[in-house]
Amino acid sequence: MDEFSQFFLIFNNMKKFLSLIFLIAAGVVNTANAENTLRMLVGTYTNNGSYGVYLYELNTSTAQYAVLDWARAGNPSFIIPSKDHRFAYAVSEYEDGRQGVYSFRLGARSIESLNFREGAGGSPCNIVIAGGNVLTSDYGGGTLSVFPILEDGRVGERSLQFNPGENGGKTVSRIHCAAVSPDGKYVFITDLGADRIYRASIGGKAPEDFCTAYSFDPKVHPGPRHLTFSQDGRFAYLISEKGDCVSSFAYSDGVLTHLETQLAYDGQGHGSGDIHISPDGRFLYTSHRLKADGIALFERDPIGGKLTRKGYFPTGRHPRNFALTPDGKLLLCACRDDNRIEIYSVDRRTGELTNTGKAIFVSSPVCIRLY
Repeated sequence: MDEFSQFFLIFNNMKKFLSLIFLIAAGVVNTANAENTLRMLVGTYTNNGSYGVYLYELNTSTAQYAVLDWARAGNPSFIIPSKDHRFAYAVSEYEDGRQGVYSFRLGARSIESLNFREGAGGSPCNIVIAGGNVLTSDYGGGTLSVFPILEDGRVGERSLQFNPGENGGKTVSRIHCAAVSPDGKYVFITDLGADRIYRASIGGKAPEDFCTAYSFDPKVHPGPRHLTFSQDGRFAYLISEKGDCVSSFAYSDGVLTHLETQLAYDGQGHGSGDIHISPDGRFLYTSHRLKADGIALFERDPIGGKLTRKGYFPTGRHPRNFALTPDGKLLLCACRDDNRIEIYSVDRRTGELTNTGKAIFVSSPVCIRLY
């Protein structure tokens, strides 16, 4: 390494060190009790001062946190760690040719960039790992892009791109998320534009391997957004963005059977965002944006799978994404337009939320992943 390269490396490392000092000074660094601590990855938009992806430590008993490291990336809005927590993958949400997929190496207290691979469709806004691949949901491009994960954790060249519009679709597709079924056999893909849920076998090699699993009445246009499955694998739940509604399905061996659809909140924001089930399976939460921003609470019937609405809790602006800690004690809500992640305590008897008054301040947070 020549003298200039050495200087450049030292300079970059010093910049990162000083940035971390600044971030730590803005947060709470005493996470104490190690047995109650988690790692937390946060994806952001970077057009408002964010560096990219952040790695935190969070204590679920005290709601204290510490920033551990960060990795520079362009609009890494959604991120996911690998099952063994050695790697992480994030989209780069652009629509001008810069879009693609990042890979990172995760350490106990560090995150390191590995590679970037172009080839995702326009505005990739969600990412999952399935069958040794990362799958990006490309909202603007209306496609699902598949990238293999290489042996060293890096992302390989795109191997497949599913475009519903090329298969006879008559409406503009807006692919918003992909979710792996609990049996590990299938991936389900939501299309906000065509009001459909598609299904593909894990390891499918061609567009012909994709089929429609459920189709809404196009006159209603609910705009399917995010899908999640119950822990027992018997039910699936969908939050629809345009219709502000939540749909319940029975699930068995690749088949979704519609049970009910109900209004999730009456704020008429038409910007419903995220959906998650509590770790004990008793409650379901949905986030809502653009008007009367907040999180709706539902109680689940574990036998029949249907939902009963129980409450609504105001949050900061634009709760794009949220996450529940595995012990069920906390809910963390990414309030994108307030540049903070709000921390709520959860009453595990009723499911109700209480704002702890604590928050993690980070520019334009979009996605929270706990592990």
